[in-house]
Amino acid sequence: DHGRKLLEKKLGKPFFDSHYHSQRRMSRSDFEAGMRWMDQHFVLMRCEDEMLPNVDWVLDLGRAAVMRYGVRGLVIDPYNELDHQRAINVSETEYVSQMLTKLKRFAQHFGCHIWFVAHPHQLRNWDGKAPKLYDISGSAHFVNKADNGIVVHRDTSPE
Repeated sequence: DHGRKLLEKKLGKPFFDSHYHSQRRMSRSDFEAGMRWMDQHFVLMRCEDEMLPNVDWVLDLGRAAVMRYGVRGLVIDPYNELDHQRAINVSETEYVSQMLTKLKRFAQHFGCHIWFVAHPHQLRNWDGKAPKLYDISGSAHFVNKADNGIVVHRDTSPE
């Protein structure tokens, strides 16, 4: 699905015909050119078996992608689909702190930027405004340890 969305953004055409797009879908030659572009710029890694990947699995594949393909950016999307099993005596805050430290050390060691996509927890009495970085589910360490933080919010108000 990520690959299809990347192609649609690059080509400015939908992958499928649909009633909500006025533009015709990408042609076979568009698709093939888009795939060549994607092969030159992206390495998509996905866990296809029944196991839930954890951050160590992601970093192992990330290390191989850096060494084999010269990858300089790693997108982990989304955080909540990783396996977060932790020892019973480790709090969620401690776990998140340790995990983010691993990610930062990986980035520094391999000269690789990491974009880490994490969603907010359920907001009580939400007024429709954009959430804050402290609203990320799991820990304030997502803010405290981040070099940069960006909130992406879709305004669904009728105006």
